[in-house]
Amino acid sequence: MSETPTDPCPTPQARKQAPFSNRAAAVFLAGLSFVVMVISGLVVSIAPSGRVARDIDWSLLALDRADWELLHLAMGVLFVFAGVWHIKLHWPVIRNLLWSAAAQTLCHRRELALAVGLVAAVIVLTLLWWPPVSWLDQLSRWASIGLW
Repeated sequence: MSETPTDPCPTPQARKQAPFSNRAAAVFLAGLSFVVMVISGLVVSIAPSGRVARDIDWSLLALDRADWELLHLAMGVLFVFAGVWHIKLHWPVIRNLLWSAAAQTLCHRRELALAVGLVAAVIVLTLLWWPPVSWLDQLSRWASIGLW
């Protein structure tokens, strides 16, 4: 990493004196809570079912299934908070991605359509219990019951 005049923290002294960055904090919080949610979600998916986990005294990294489930839920809440914070801080950028004030028109229509379409498709597939979403449930059941 090269030190440039535009680097806000070129020296240890500058790092100590740099003001707190809400944007950086929101990005780090969203990113780290997402990573922990991915890990805890995978663990909960492959962990034995609640009764089996209790019967065999299952744990991973000193956390039992209930601990992993609670960690996953807590990280989900933290992730939602970080997401709202991130959107609030970056609203002008998001608004500019959606709406061109100069042209008075909706921008990035294809990208917005793709995102809306994918979210809608996953919701419909989930509600109808169709593949590939239903495969996730089967995989989770196989991992939590079949392995244990």
